[in-house]
Amino acid sequence: MNPPGISVEDFLKSREEHPASIVIDVRDPEKYTEAHIPGAINIYKTEVEASIENAIPDKTTEIYCHCGGGESGPRAAELLNEMGYTNAKYIIGGWRGYEAKTSKLD
Repeated sequence: MNPPGISVEDFLKSREEHPASIVIDVRDPEKYTEAHIPGAINIYKTEVEASIENAIPDKTTEIYCHCGGGESGPRAAELLNEMGYTNAKYIIGGWRGYEAKTSKLD
């Protein structure tokens, strides 16, 4: 099952409309510490399955996963969907896409 992707633009709009949504940054902790989407939580890609139910017990929560811009964000969203989460998406372009888009807004 392919999880839905969301553009950075649509993600930014959705976050304004749904501030209780959760962003999961699946990059390694060092990259997360360097810079991350405001409000994002860091769950490293290999820890998602083991950690997610404690971090987000409500499987209807709107969740946005992202990595640096490759495959780990979509894979995390796919895993969440397989685990029964009903609103897991990934941010197309990941951190690099977010950073490129938001740096133009400054």
